[in-house]
Amino acid sequence: MHPLLPLPASPKVSRLGRALAAAQAAKETLSFLLLVLPLGLEAPVVLVSALPGAGLYALHFYLARGRASRVLALATWVLTLADELWAMFLYNNLGAPAPVRRLHLSHCLGLGISVLALAELARRWQRRRPVPAGRR
Repeated sequence: MHPLLPLPASPKVSRLGRALAAAQAAKETLSFLLLVLPLGLEAPVVLVSALPGAGLYALHFYLARGRASRVLALATWVLTLADELWAMFLYNNLGAPAPVRRLHLSHCLGLGISVLALAELARRWQRRRPVPAGRR
């Protein structure tokens, strides 16, 4: 009987990836406290729309700690991108009072952070992949 071979450790999130996750978590904290909560007092549907982001918020903190795999990071950033796009379209239909415009800018910032994080993951994955023998 062959001894069990240990599985290779899955690659972790880079330092830049952790910084982007921390920036996203900080942006979400400020957005919730300064924009979503005051809007939620006027229109409770805003608070309901923030519920999917609560799970992502926890995942961003987990990514920022640096213990998550790149696969989890990829899933988190794809879901974050979808959540930011969905929120932008939702709040765009609410009208244009000043708090809603600021919330729209917050979601644009979140989109930018998400795209940067996905680009950084793609670059790291491409760099890690071995080069085929015919392409050297």
